[in-house]
Amino acid sequence: MSYPITPGGLAAVLAHPDDESFGCGGALALAHDAGATTRLLVVTRGEAGSPDGASDPAVGDQREAELICAARALGLDEVSLLDGYADGGVADQPFEQLIDEIAAWLAERRPAAVITFGPHGVTGHPDHIVVGNATRWAVERLADAGTAPNAVYVISPIFDPSGNRYDLSPEEQAATHRIEITHVAGRKVEALACHASQTDVAEELAALRAAIEAGDPIHEGYTRVRPLVPNPHPDYEDALL
Repeated sequence: MSYPITPGGLAAVLAHPDDESFGCGGALALAHDAGATTRLLVVTRGEAGSPDGASDPAVGDQREAELICAARALGLDEVSLLDGYADGGVADQPFEQLIDEIAAWLAERRPAAVITFGPHGVTGHPDHIVVGNATRWAVERLADAGTAPNAVYVISPIFDPSGNRYDLSPEEQAATHRIEITHVAGRKVEALACHASQTDVAEELAALRAAIEAGDPIHEGYTRVRPLVPNPHPDYEDALL
């Protein structure tokens, strides 16, 4: 997907197709509905996302199509994919190269805020960890040039309706922002359903649909890591932009 570059808005920098729908789809949909430009940079094509974990270009093609489907459901204005990073092997490429590419993407778009992964990458996936670290280094590089985003957030999924509790880092557990996504939860369901090739989607979909059916408020959690928010924070913020 290619679009004219308009500065500002909310961007996410993530590792695989489906990270956006699991992690921050609600916040991206809310930002879009509020009139902000929403963008996504994905580092790999997810070609190792088959049940046996084997790398398969056909799986990458399928997951790229699923990503575009999810982006349309969420209302994203732009989706970009980097070249040359293998699913499961992001750490095998030079770290400085990844920082350079993320920094260049951010510098061209100048988002007001960026969402990425924290130190544990939510699930501990090595690609998540490397992409989150590289994104934060890229932002610091842009800060030296006076062109950094106003804020950087890491996904802190303590409000996951499925009840999953990961071995999160202290930073990821210390959510500063609790974003209610109830009225866009149906769009998050639609986006998740696009990633039908992934076996873990069914459980998440069932939990999210059950929460919607029950009429419960649905939230996503985020920790603002730049600028730093003192911890403990007395109250949750309720908006990223």
